[in-house]
Amino acid sequence: MQAKKASLKEIEDIEKIIEKNYGAKLDLSNYEVYINKRGEIFLASKSISTVENLIEKSSYFGLYIGKLKRNQKIQLSVEGSQIVGKQANKNIAILDDENIFKFMEGLPAKWKELINCEKNNFVLIKNNNDFFGSGILREDFIENYVPKGRRIMTSIKKI
Repeated sequence: MQAKKASLKEIEDIEKIIEKNYGAKLDLSNYEVYINKRGEIFLASKSISTVENLIEKSSYFGLYIGKLKRNQKIQLSVEGSQIVGKQANKNIAILDDENIFKFMEGLPAKWKELINCEKNNFVLIKNNNDFFGSGILREDFIENYVPKGRRIMTSIKKI
């Protein structure tokens, strides 16, 4: 399942999806963009193209920013939410301190404020000036999409 370098058309499509969903005009022309068969998007420095033979054998390469979903949606990773969140002006859920800990533990969380959000759509999770990933906005809560390996355990939080 090798990652392939995205064409200019694919890069433009990704930028349009990000703008449509989050209101952020992201310029990916400064990066090499790779997409694998699972629809996962990776960013790498332009100088990385010198190791092209290594890239062709890899299923992932660079910084993982998100995964393309059906219906013109993108599920952003924690790092992807931090990159896009700087410019985003829609689909942002602001959580208070108590609920951000719940979210980072992998539990459903309740929002304090919603900024131009659509129900049943991916939202960026924000607390103060920091972005913590993405989740799906449901009727009464935010469904967590942070991978298990990235979650914070309750015992660590108390330290």
